[in-house]
Amino acid sequence: MNSRLKKYVTNKFTKIAQDLIENPQGLKFRLENVKEKLNRQNVIDALGKNLEDFKTLLRMAKLWISRRYSKISKQSIILVIVALIYFITPTDFVPDFILGLGYVDDISVLKWVLSQISVDLENFKQWEKEKSDKKSESEITEETEELKEG
Repeated sequence: MNSRLKKYVTNKFTKIAQDLIENPQGLKFRLENVKEKLNRQNVIDALGKNLEDFKTLLRMAKLWISRRYSKISKQSIILVIVALIYFITPTDFVPDFILGLGYVDDISVLKWVLSQISVDLENFKQWEKEKSDKKSESEITEETEELKEG
């Protein structure tokens, strides 16, 4: 990420993210805005392979705010929120309405945040996988019990 964009993001969006951590309702509202934007076809097309990374950050933030996931440092969750808030800000460094270029800066911020939180991100993905595996085991056990009863 170029130094001008990095300075712009850290100066403008870090304070917003810190304030939102103290305002769970405001953060929930912003996360809903992210979810809505990620479901738009033009955004899906523009983000391409980066779509899943944004969705992962959104899941992490939602689970963090609901207190179902807490194994992330405060600095990392601030960066996650920075990337998500930057993404929903239409008049950021390169406004989203500029065809072809509007999401280049969003992707650049995303990649920078991912590189900064790589350990926390891997821990989160592992936690999700373990949770998914346990759920699958539970479903199999329930099905087995149902078959025994039937």
